[in-house]
Amino acid sequence: MIAGVLIIAAIMLISFRGGSKASTDSDNPRKLDQSTMTAFRTQYDALGVAVGHDNAPITIREFGDYQCPACGAFAPTARRIRQDLVKSGKARFIFFDFPLPMHAHAQQAAEAARCAARQHKFWPYHDRLYETQDQWAATDDATSSFLDIAVETGLDADKLEQCLKHNKTDAVIAKEKNAGKAIRLRATPTVIVGDTLFSGVVSFDRIQQAVAEQSPSGRD
Repeated sequence: MIAGVLIIAAIMLISFRGGSKASTDSDNPRKLDQSTMTAFRTQYDALGVAVGHDNAPITIREFGDYQCPACGAFAPTARRIRQDLVKSGKARFIFFDFPLPMHAHAQQAAEAARCAARQHKFWPYHDRLYETQDQWAATDDATSSFLDIAVETGLDADKLEQCLKHNKTDAVIAKEKNAGKAIRLRATPTVIVGDTLFSGVVSFDRIQQAVAEQSPSGRD
């Protein structure tokens, strides 16, 4: 009985951390050590979905859960990172899946986005998942919503459905979750700017500041 109560309490705590910071900045960033950063560059980065030049001076990494309200709140900032910092060549951006077990549709949403990537439509699908989060998250079965999003974003919905049915993206998502565990991920979103980790929602201004601080020109 005691063990069951502790498990429930742990789940509630994780859920609180994953969804409680939608309107606040991340106050306590921490530095990742050199061995962890090397592991990202040599192992983990290849697992995520990246946009931007490989040789960009700073890499920004996000671990996200499509059903997490705080991740939905961060999504406009993530889009601005891609539109402003990535397009200007100041940064590269990589998204990693970290679906939390208390979110009933998060795993399938991650699979659907990865299936969309197979049709070269990851980012439109990714953005639309967050834009419609309130609708599909409230359903008992989100499959039809994910297929509707496929149509809206110009995908072949039949191919996406087959991809989902055959669990073709499960393995890479599992590896992405292992990368999150390697950095003791405590919340979604978790955003890593260079070697600085922010747990929870972080503002664009704070990210821009961290980029400037770590860029070659910022160190002069």
